[in-house]
Amino acid sequence: MNKSILSLGLLISFAIGITTSNAKTSRYFLQPGVTTADYAANTIIFKVKPAYRTYCSESAINIPAFQKLLVGMNTIRVNKIYPRHTPPAQEKNVLGQKYIDLSLIFELQYASNADLIKSINSIINSGIVEYAEPKFIPKVSFIPNDPQLGNQSFLGKIQAYDAWDIVQGDTNTVIGITDTGSDMDHPDLVNKIKLNYADPINGIDDDGDGFVDNYRGWDVGESDNNPQVGNCGTCSHGSHVSGCAAAQTDNNIGVASPGYKCMYLPVKIANASGSLTKAYEGIVYAADHGCQIINCSWGGQGGGTYGQDIVDYATINKNSLVVVAAGNNASNLNFYPAAYNYALCVAATNINDSKANFSNYGGYIDICAPGSGIFSTYFDNAYSSQSGTSMASPIVAGCAGIVKSYFPSYNAQQIGEQLRVTADNIYNIPSNATYLNQLGSGRVNLFSAVTLNSVSVRVNNINIVDNNDNILVVNDTMRITGNIINYLDPTTNLILTLTTTSPYVTILDGSTTVGAMSTLSTTNNLSDPFTVKINPNAPQNAVVAFKLLIQDGSYNDFQLFNATVNVDYLNITINEVITTNTSNGGLCYNSQAQTDGLGFSYPGDTSLTYEAGFMVGINGNVSDNVRGTATTNDDDFAAINVIQKHEPGIWSDYDTYGKFNDQLNTNPIGVDVSYRSMSWSNAPDNKYHIFEYTIKNTNSTAVNNLYAGIMSDWDIMAYANNKAAEDLALKMGYIYSTDVNGLYGGIKLLTSGGFKHYAIDNITGGGGGVDISGGYSSTLKYQTLSTNRANAGGAGTGNDVIDVVSTGPFSIAAGDSITVAFAMIAGSELGSIQSSAISAQNQYNLVTSIQENPNSELVVGEAYPNPSSDNLTIPIFLKNASTVNVSLVDNLGREVLKFEYLRLAAGQQQLNLSMNDLTNGLYHYVVRSKNALMSGSVVKQ
Repeated sequence: MNKSILSLGLLISFAIGITTSNAKTSRYFLQPGVTTADYAANTIIFKVKPAYRTYCSESAINIPAFQKLLVGMNTIRVNKIYPRHTPPAQEKNVLGQKYIDLSLIFELQYASNADLIKSINSIINSGIVEYAEPKFIPKVSFIPNDPQLGNQSFLGKIQAYDAWDIVQGDTNTVIGITDTGSDMDHPDLVNKIKLNYADPINGIDDDGDGFVDNYRGWDVGESDNNPQVGNCGTCSHGSHVSGCAAAQTDNNIGVASPGYKCMYLPVKIANASGSLTKAYEGIVYAADHGCQIINCSWGGQGGGTYGQDIVDYATINKNSLVVVAAGNNASNLNFYPAAYNYALCVAATNINDSKANFSNYGGYIDICAPGSGIFSTYFDNAYSSQSGTSMASPIVAGCAGIVKSYFPSYNAQQIGEQLRVTADNIYNIPSNATYLNQLGSGRVNLFSAVTLNSVSVRVNNINIVDNNDNILVVNDTMRITGNIINYLDPTTNLILTLTTTSPYVTILDGSTTVGAMSTLSTTNNLSDPFTVKINPNAPQNAVVAFKLLIQDGSYNDFQLFNATVNVDYLNITINEVITTNTSNGGLCYNSQAQTDGLGFSYPGDTSLTYEAGFMVGINGNVSDNVRGTATTNDDDFAAINVIQKHEPGIWSDYDTYGKFNDQLNTNPIGVDVSYRSMSWSNAPDNKYHIFEYTIKNTNSTAVNNLYAGIMSDWDIMAYANNKAAEDLALKMGYIYSTDVNGLYGGIKLLTSGGFKHYAIDNITGGGGGVDISGGYSSTLKYQTLSTNRANAGGAGTGNDVIDVVSTGPFSIAAGDSITVAFAMIAGSELGSIQSSAISAQNQYNLVTSIQENPNSELVVGEAYPNPSSDNLTIPIFLKNASTVNVSLVDNLGREVLKFEYLRLAAGQQQLNLSMNDLTNGLYHYVVRSKNALMSGSVVKQ
């Protein structure tokens, strides 16, 4: 039930599929497998940060910059989803679990055909929201009839009859059925509905809860007090689910149910067409109206923070156990809300306790229940056999109602854990061998749940670090820790053991002794972390499956989690602009849709880029790893030497290097590209990164008309408010936001050769330039590499823009090479990125001078700024530690200034001089170390 949420999740994936990051960015991306059918069109859910509460009303966020953003998206409406909710009075409960605030969650609808993900990330970039994401629309989880397996044999299978000899439930225990509605007058359901006597049907909201006449549940989907099933293909689903959990038992009519005397509350979450448009709102309604158990026989591939918030709210704030169907995809892909933390996820079995052929499976499953041929109530006072995890889930929900009745002091998580740890082991059934550890604790046993006592320990917030940059590469030692909670009986000698069958890691320390823990107590293993070394044979992006064994006497339990190791990208967090360099020519992110990487993030914005990457082309044929069509990248580059870092840096404070070729291109140019990046931590070099590419012609003949450059889809703050321009003197293209306090980003050419800058309007029609709305073909890429367009963004506040900065044309003989280099820069104003561009050029000149003179005792770079009116900086490199003297000589040969720097360390240094007292004119600077002398010139103005 408690699927542990892992931190530092850029590198780690757990069964629940939720990842977090140690980065300063929280870009949104759609998970694999999610399609447009999984979410509502032109609709966004977002949660405002508490600091902006006073600016929020029920239908507006009264912040001018945010309102401008919404206007740019052609917003139709924005409304609080839960306007009657207030902030929790306390931050956390006694277990340290954080209460959830629903009062600042909004739903936004917009009229334009703007890109959904970019719109979401514009809202994130505003800085006022905790998250923004699509509105996912789940689907019911059942399959066509299978009536041949007999009527209600599942009750004997789960030992319900034996359990009822001990306890038959309590009418004060209420199971919320969030579904397509219920058959309100069905003879086996009508007397089991939990009535709200505080609000009789009289047209008045007597109990003041905001719902008029919600006497017999509520229709959240259509906002009325009639949760009766509708007349559509899947609408009868809810009536069957209701009976699986809570059909009236021992009434000489129809069927029985595991919940026996427990009542149920019908909460209809479907609209008139049967689409589950108010699924998560239904959970909130059920939790707010006293349901100790909430059943969700629905779900989908799409999951986000909003859904986790709702499950957390029901569990922690309202003490309601959320029981969820695992889904019917016969897959181990994450399914939501089943994969959320705190949800009790139920897979389905058949009459033989084998996994039902349709049922999902995986590390996020908590428990199984019969789900094939389940005979229960049906629409229009009928009965029917149905199959699906939709049936298994309410059977467990009914069992949970009995457990709550028998153990009234148990909280929601304890109810779920009692069911989980007393389930029958079904892994010894041959047909389940394929699904070892992926069917949870086994098949539910209601009799055991009310007769057996057990320890129940879970490990939450599993955290994996390497005590360095938390990029898990070969030879790194991972340190794994987590929060340990005991839900049920006290432990006496609790031991946790980490195991894996992966050959790619070696467990150095896989055991931690916890010892005694009382009921509902917590601890952690921070003082005794598991340690695991990543082996040299680990392939790129290897997923290592870990199994955590949890033992205390006769109690044996387990948890599963994964870690991705030896990733083929490196995060660079050395300065104010955090970013990522990759093995495949991509920049900022390693994968599509802003995944696996930090973007290009500058304080004040989560990331200034949507994507970026290196491109090289000749005569209309381009190799790259950036977008090709609207949905897929042209993955033309294959790693020869995977990206690595120098430790310590050779050329800068943080160096990366590697090599790739373009053999994956269907029409290769025939180049090997050796690359490196250089980054510095201190001003004035802390707002840019340098990327250098040495391009070797591997053909047997010369290549001509070659251009190479960097493409970046800049999304600075509100992406629709961007403009592009250029600075020819600095050989830089740049983008800026027209928003208040708008930021800047730029790409500067550092090497000699022709400077090209093409600014793209990323809108339908291209705004007068190339139109890439239908795809960024190789022909269009070459056009943007080899021609010029100075500006983009149009009139007004701008639009979505892309910038390409390149150099060429080059002719490269067979076997020969050329080198090109660029600086990617961020800043708060134009002057800032211009200054950084100058600094980047000076640093690059110094680095290349050092390489050209590898045996020199002293290398001196170009002084800057030049001309200078005040302070002058002279970059130098010392091969060995030495005393350094600097003199300024005027045009007549007179020494006008002299400085001595005592015993400077070896490596790069910066010498700072003041020219305040000098008259304007030309001066020469002379730098002397113990065994060398170099000079240069500077103009004072």
